[in-house]
Amino acid sequence: MDIVEKLKLEIAMLEACNEDLLVAIGVHNKRDEYHLSAECMRKINKTTREIERLKAYLRDQQNFMWVIKDLQDRGLLSEVIKEYANQA
Repeated sequence: MDIVEKLKLEIAMLEACNEDLLVAIGVHNKRDEYHLSAECMRKINKTTREIERLKAYLRDQQNFMWVIKDLQDRGLLSEVIKEYANQA
């Protein structure tokens, strides 16, 4: 499994977690357990920030893969690697 698929799975897992937390908030509110609702909200906020970070990383990886494929299609990938190796 490549990194793009792993990132997509991680994002899906975190989004499902947020949905579960929203259900838990409803249950806690019905039971007047507002401190637990607030804790769930903090977890949702933290998870949402992580989802946004992972989505940005996913876009970067997809763009990188697109560049690599484009270079391969044009037959330039080996030239780019040689040039990079010479700079190091």
